[in-house]
Amino acid sequence: MGLDVTSSTAGAAVGLRQAQGQFDFGVKALNQNAQQQEAAIATLLQGDSSGGGNVTPTRGQNLNITV
Repeated sequence: MGLDVTSSTAGAAVGLRQAQGQFDFGVKALNQNAQQQEAAIATLLQGDSSGGGNVTPTRGQNLNITV
């Protein structure tokens, strides 16, 4: 009976370690995504012509773009 408890405990420890690894991976992925979004926003707010033209704030405005 003692062996069953030991193996169950070991199995639970392995499961927790795997879950922790998956959690760490998810946190890293979220942080990387947030950093990419911050970089994109910073680039847009700079308004450099190297980014494909001048970028102006257009929140709440209707844009009529014709090509």
